[in-house]
Amino acid sequence: MQLDKKFAEKIFSLTKQSTSLSKLAIFGATKFVWLLSASVLLWEILVKHLEKHSALALIIGISIAWIFQLAIAYLLNRHRPFQQNHEKPLLELMWRTPSFPSGHTTISCALAAGVFAQDPVWGSIFFVLAALIALSRIAVGVHYFSDIIGGAVLGIGVATVVARLIV
Repeated sequence: MQLDKKFAEKIFSLTKQSTSLSKLAIFGATKFVWLLSASVLLWEILVKHLEKHSALALIIGISIAWIFQLAIAYLLNRHRPFQQNHEKPLLELMWRTPSFPSGHTTISCALAAGVFAQDPVWGSIFFVLAALIALSRIAVGVHYFSDIIGGAVLGIGVATVVARLIV
C-alpha cells in the first residue's frame, strides 16, 4: 500500500508542476472517456456494422461492470488520494464516489475489452486509450494505482464474460 501511495503522489506532484501537463491530464481524466465512447460508437457504425447482439454485448458489459464498480466502491469505501493527503485535486469531481475501483477505468476497459472481443486490432487501440484515461486519473490526484488496476480487471473481466455469453 505504501508503494501505491508513493506512486500516486509522485505522478500527481509532477503533473502539478506543469500547466500544460495539468491541462492534458484534466482533459484525459474528464473528457477522454466520452471521446472513447463516441469512438466506439463510430467504430461500430462505420467499420464493423455490428449485428444487434454484438452491440448489445457492449452495452450489457459496460452496464454490469459499472454496477459492480459502484457496489464494490461503496462496500470498500476507500478515500481518494487527495482526501488522504488533504490536498486539492486538479479537477472538481462531479460525484463523490469512493476511490476503489476507478469507475472511469472500469468503463473504458469494458469498452476496450468489448471491442477487442470483436476486433483485436481495434480493441488494442482502445486499450491504449483506456490506459491513458486510467493514468490521467492518477495524474489529477483522484486515484491510486491500485484503483485503476482494480477498475481494469473488473471492466475487462465483466466485458469478456458478457462477450462470450452473447456474441
